[in-house]
Amino acid sequence: VVETRAQLGDDSVLRSNVVLGHDCVIGKRCLIHGGTVIGADGFGFYDRPGERHKVPHIGNVVISDDVEIGASCTVDRATIESTTIGVFTKFDDQVHVGHNCTVGRFCYIVGNSAIGGSVTLGDGAMISGMVIVKDHLNIAPGSIVMGMTAVAQDTEPKQAYFGVPARPAREMHKINAAAAKLPELLVRVK
Repeated sequence: VVETRAQLGDDSVLRSNVVLGHDCVIGKRCLIHGGTVIGADGFGFYDRPGERHKVPHIGNVVISDDVEIGASCTVDRATIESTTIGVFTKFDDQVHVGHNCTVGRFCYIVGNSAIGGSVTLGDGAMISGMVIVKDHLNIAPGSIVMGMTAVAQDTEPKQAYFGVPARPAREMHKINAAAAKLPELLVRVK
């Protein structure tokens, strides 16, 4: 489905069951795999006593040239401006990018990862499988987030992160090694 005023660049391909939402833009030579939705409303609500109201999302999604997005992904439209995806960025299957995000150039995001709203992913960032990134964070250029990690604070450039909550990978590996010794230590202390 290509909705009103959506733009599809030269040599770009939309596979089966892709939705390209109104006013969204896909650059040249992009490949969007089946079941992906570009430009769904972001998750925004506000409550009053006994009422729930939807925050209108009137922005769009702008995808640069040479981007590939896997099957069954979602990229939410911005509240007012644009959710953006940089050139040569690649998504695996089942990736979610929240509203108002800026995904840099040459990024990788692996399957079953979710990027919260208003996150900035710096150029060359690598997000491994089953990663969660909390909203309103900055993932620095060149950061590597290892699989099954929950990122709850900004990262440093070219640093690897791992764990729940995410910590620099070297520190987290030391913590995990020490944790394996805890049962024996507890017996000794008792």
